[in-house]
Amino acid sequence: MIPDVVSAHRSSAASLFGLVLAGGRGTRLGRDKGSLDYHGVPQVRWAVGLLERHCERVWVSLRSRAEAPDAYRGLPVLLDADSSEGPAAGLRAAFRSAPEAAWLLLAADMPLVGSELLSALVEQRRPDAIATAFRHADGTPEPLCAIWEPAAAPFLELPAPSGVSLRRVLEDGGAHLIDCPTPDRLRSVNTPADDASIRELLRDLRERDAK
Repeated sequence: MIPDVVSAHRSSAASLFGLVLAGGRGTRLGRDKGSLDYHGVPQVRWAVGLLERHCERVWVSLRSRAEAPDAYRGLPVLLDADSSEGPAAGLRAAFRSAPEAAWLLLAADMPLVGSELLSALVEQRRPDAIATAFRHADGTPEPLCAIWEPAAAPFLELPAPSGVSLRRVLEDGGAHLIDCPTPDRLRSVNTPADDASIRELLRDLRERDAK
């Protein structure tokens, strides 16, 4: 059963912190996603830079400091409490470290997300909901480019045999879902084919902007 916790967090908007999700193993891709370079710097640093424009403080979510490649050196890190559970573990660790903050979550493997898209998310933020998130074209919510309010924290502590699904929390928990002005920008890199496709798209966009 979904807990009725949103009413406890309906006061003024919580401070907005940022979290780059970079703890995935990138098994299908064959390399660390945060180390990919689409914009002249490793993707994890690109994502940190984006969040810094919109958040008071920013961290990177990792499974282990020891496993982190050189691209992560010097970045502020939050370690997952349960690295086997995926993105929910990273967000849970964030709320445990700062339970009164809201968290702007961004996956490191979403290189098409830019500051304009995050601005749209922040501008339409609803602090009285558990989260503010974009809808994909098919109507499904995107949990990995979203603002998660403090009221979402109890949802992440519920027992789940297969682990907590952030998308399911958005669907069942009363999130504020908004249309994405550029839905193609929510694409993520999971395979070598995704990587090649996104690099080609970025080249096309740069050539178009240069004209």
